[in-house]
Amino acid sequence: MHGHYKKFDLTNKVAVITGASEGIGRDIAICLAEAGVDIILCSRREEKLLEVKEKVEKTGRKAEIFALDIQNVSEIEGLKAFLKTKKSKVDILINNAGYAVTKPAWDVSENDWDSMIDTGFKGLFFCCQAVGSIMREQGYGKIINLSSTFSKTIMPGRSVYAGIKAGIDHLTEALALEWAPHGIRVNALAPTAVNTPSREATLQGPILEKVLSRIPLGRLATPEDLLGAVIYLSSEASDFVTGQTLFVDGGWTAGS
Repeated sequence: MHGHYKKFDLTNKVAVITGASEGIGRDIAICLAEAGVDIILCSRREEKLLEVKEKVEKTGRKAEIFALDIQNVSEIEGLKAFLKTKKSKVDILINNAGYAVTKPAWDVSENDWDSMIDTGFKGLFFCCQAVGSIMREQGYGKIINLSSTFSKTIMPGRSVYAGIKAGIDHLTEALALEWAPHGIRVNALAPTAVNTPSREATLQGPILEKVLSRIPLGRLATPEDLLGAVIYLSSEASDFVTGQTLFVDGGWTAGS
């Protein structure tokens, strides 16, 4: 690589990815590995992580698994201890893990609330804190929090999920401000509906038509649509970018 393109080079970086067993997290893991990154794969489902580990290793990069229930702060502390023992550095944290319940606000139960908040907001914060503390010791790091178009716009049935994603955007700004003196850049990535296997059953018929009507580019996102943004936010090319939410949404928020 020469000149400015070299700033996108991720060779020999180390990334931690939560929710890496399937969907967006899986594809980000494989993409970063293809870009030269060694990956620590985190999820509750170790058997699925083994499949992703095999895919990562086929790229020639290293992959390690840490089974993690992100709702449990003590397990997040275990991840921190694992990283300090196993790795000489951590360059990138992708907070991808999340949980969503789609139902009218009247029908949201306490269990629904706790599962969404503990996974998507509490777990995200304590992962930032745990892995960010390693980055603080290094004086450099990139944190990418997965947000959503629902942080700015809304559809019926997504009240709690939207509130969490709006909170992630604001938390991202707060952490970026506090941690800038330590060389840590904190940004959020906000996709529209992404066509992953877990969404296929939901995104059908009238629901699909309604979603597509709000996307000016006329199609759902694919995981591949997010990968360029992930590489950018993970690399030196974005070293002067922090506290931002990058919408990769086909024009959803602009059209709303």
